[in-house]
Amino acid sequence: MKHKKSEVTRAKIVSAARSLFLEKGIDKTSVAEICRISGVSNGALFHQFKVKEDIAFAVFSEVRVEFWDRVISAMVVHDDPHDGIEAAVRASFAFQREEPGAAAFMSDVNASEWIARYADDTKPFYDIGVERGLAWAVPHVQAGRIPAVSPDAFIALVAGAPQWIGRVIRIGLAGSTLDSVADDLALCVRRAFTIR
Repeated sequence: MKHKKSEVTRAKIVSAARSLFLEKGIDKTSVAEICRISGVSNGALFHQFKVKEDIAFAVFSEVRVEFWDRVISAMVVHDDPHDGIEAAVRASFAFQREEPGAAAFMSDVNASEWIARYADDTKPFYDIGVERGLAWAVPHVQAGRIPAVSPDAFIALVAGAPQWIGRVIRIGLAGSTLDSVADDLALCVRRAFTIR
């Protein structure tokens, strides 16, 4: 019973923090606001999480898993690897268009100094995404339909570039729209994985 109550308390904190972080960002959200929105006392919050970054990492983990599930799911439904790769690029852009708070939050966390402290905790959900992607890609590589590249290079092209471009557009440094760049980049990435 006590364990269940602890899980419920933790879920309330993460849910409240998620809505605040995605709307306002981590720096503009106070622990007091998280407590007020979640209905959890300050003591109960710090019983679950030692510092605010622990809460931010819990939210980041949820959002990142949702992002990767969306990108990989869009890719793996295609038998043609080039259609799958293009769909993954478009899914990365679609996530940013449809979930702007989540996209901004992921970008901010990825650029933070504190996230390096959570590298070991990040690895398991990163590895799950890589394994899912490899399970789809390896047969295509073995059949000579797409070139062999490292998972990190693949991720950089399919999801990293869209996230970077999305951030540049979001902060007003680019005049393009997500949709116009999605079309251009999806075609470029498709060509990059075409064996001639």
